Amino acid sequence: MPASLGVRHASGVLEQLIAPLSAETFFADYYERNYCRSTSGMALVSELLSLDRIDEILSDSELPPTSLSMAQSGEPVPSGAYCFANGAVDRGAVLDHFRDGATIVLPQLHFADGKLYSFCLALEREFGARTQTNIYLTPPGEHGFGVHYDDHDVFVLQVSGAKDWEIYGARDGLPFRGEGFRRGHDDPGELRDSFVLGAGECLYVPRGTAHRALTRGDEPSLHITVGILVKTWADFMLEAVAEAALRVPGMRRALPADLHFAPQRHDEFAAHFAGLLRSVGETADFAAIAAAFTGNFVREQGPRMRGALLALARPIDADTVLQVRENITYAFEDEDGEQAIVLSGASLPLCASLAGQLPSLLAAGSLRKADLTGCEAGEVDDVIGTLVAYGLLLPA
Repeated sequence: MPASLGVRHASGVLEQLIAPLSAETFFADYYERNYCRSTSGMALVSELLSLDRIDEILSDSELPPTSLSMAQSGEPVPSGAYCFANGAVDRGAVLDHFRDGATIVLPQLHFADGKLYSFCLALEREFGARTQTNIYLTPPGEHGFGVHYDDHDVFVLQVSGAKDWEIYGARDGLPFRGEGFRRGHDDPGELRDSFVLGAGECLYVPRGTAHRALTRGDEPSLHITVGILVKTWADFMLEAVAEAALRVPGMRRALPADLHFAPQRHDEFAAHFAGLLRSVGETADFAAIAAAFTGNFVREQGPRMRGALLALARPIDADTVLQVRENITYAFEDEDGEQAIVLSGASLPLCASLAGQLPSLLAAGSLRKADLTGCEAGEVDDVIGTLVAYGLLLPA
């Protein structure tokens, strides 16, 4: 199971989003609790995206059906209104609906844009969670969605234009994933605050806090919504029950045949249930569960491979300096004496000599093949080549 996680972290991204707050103040007083906004104006935002980049995507990029959606006045626009019968996006229809007031939504654009993806990777280290981007381009005087709350925390980065924001109440208890706002059923609470979010500014909104935004002025609004897709203690506890079931045989027995039909025995069943809960508490292995979550965190992170093909197209000699990419996580695994390095999409077996040397070399930020001693040259070549191919190493 994974024993240690490593990452060469590029710090400072979160601090730019929340300035003038410090990260310590943010996590102590705002994270999962209250909204906050930064009005300092960040160059970071304009570096990530632009209206010209959206124009390029809409005109020149492949647009499968899942790559674009639209909304207007709080309601989704049916996909049939801007897609052909075969599901392909009708680009002219998209722009025509935008002209008539519909918001263009580009979900998960970070998977197709290197700058956004690198930005997401940097935030993943800050939060220990997966992140995603959704892009919203809204015409002047319009809004894509009505009052609602999200089931995940978000940072809103205003790229261009401006929006009038309204912040309402927070629901009682943080929502689970998939537990979204039900229009006409859930109470958004009283209006708490209203303000203008301008270009270069950032807003943090915890999950469960209701809000609405309307484009201000005669310029379209372009903003990036960054979602923080956390794992919760509930997720951890569910895994703990599954892990404990490996060592508590009684948990694998069938429920009583008369559980549904013998209410007079419910006290007996409840006592048995309480006993199983005690067994879970006594036998669940925190270290094993944490290790499983760490391994999954590494495996689920997508690779950052820009430049890997160019690096592999020429020889990597013994003295080529290879740099560890920023914000790419990796873990070292020791399963019954079999050692490996775990990456996104790969688990690479290591001989004892490599397993003993790689952790400190990677932690230092760079290495050369010549630094790896006591190993067969062919094995070193294969391991280093694979680490380059999967995006962990890049020639400096």
